[in-house]
Amino acid sequence: MSGTDAFLDRTLLGFTKLGVSARGLDMHERFPEVAGKHVLVTGATGGIGRAAVRRLASNGATVHAVGRSPDKLAALETDADGTVQTYCADLSNMEAIRNLTTGFVADGNRLDGIVNNVGVMSPERIVTPEGFEISYAVNLLGQYVLTTNLIPSLTAGESRVVLVSSGGMYTEPLTAANIQSTHGEYRATKAYARTKRGQVALASHWARGLATIGVRVNSMHPGWVDTDGVRDSLPTFRRITRPLLRNADQGADTIVWLIASDEATELTGHFIHDRIPRRVHRTKRTVAEASTVDQFITTLKKDAAPYVVSPTKKPKDGPSATD
Repeated sequence: MSGTDAFLDRTLLGFTKLGVSARGLDMHERFPEVAGKHVLVTGATGGIGRAAVRRLASNGATVHAVGRSPDKLAALETDADGTVQTYCADLSNMEAIRNLTTGFVADGNRLDGIVNNVGVMSPERIVTPEGFEISYAVNLLGQYVLTTNLIPSLTAGESRVVLVSSGGMYTEPLTAANIQSTHGEYRATKAYARTKRGQVALASHWARGLATIGVRVNSMHPGWVDTDGVRDSLPTFRRITRPLLRNADQGADTIVWLIASDEATELTGHFIHDRIPRRVHRTKRTVAEASTVDQFITTLKKDAAPYVVSPTKKPKDGPSATD
């Protein structure tokens, strides 16, 4: 890490478009090694997800794009410079995720990568019909169910899984007891940050569990990106920071790099920002004891259990992704 990069990593400036420029990241870099690979991307019809789909497809990957809007999915499939296959599903609904993933596996599809990009920051506490707080359902539990059910489709020894987290996770410690924001006054940013911290912990857990079949798992921080979500959920933040916000392509760059680049082949269990592993904690307040991590994983497994299909492919002589 250079002196400039270390400075950017210590400051909020690294999250802005200034970080992209100072680190010399090339949004037009080609990744020929991803040609012929199959990658599934959630939250695919807007912002960072759409940018990742378009760039992966233009580099020769077959992208399986998941979103809620049939019209937006059709437009994405038409407009992309490459092969995009679309799937319409509400990823706040665990039953819908189970149906999507079991159908995907039953059809004999293979995957070389999964990008868990979909996310939500709800202005009020909403509980889904299945009984889950919506930030937890979309940002964490649904990603657990989707990825676990797709294990049989992953290419052993080559596949990569990316969880799109956020710098907001630095503000919250890991929790199991309040992961659904059941205690205290509900605050959208806190609920969001809790689930984003959870994604980082889950990526580390999966990285260990899937290592025996060579599947690499990382979480990442896209930086501060001018997306519809920021415009809708954080209007004051956007108004103040707008001149410095990244565009969607800049936010998606590390996602594409983690999935497509040979340089990222051996990376697993890291929190990545602008193509470099970063620290997971900025203060001691967010460091979790092992018992807290165990409780968090146990909670996820319990909530996911009715929607998880036992994988037919498990890491040889090791734990499954749900262990």
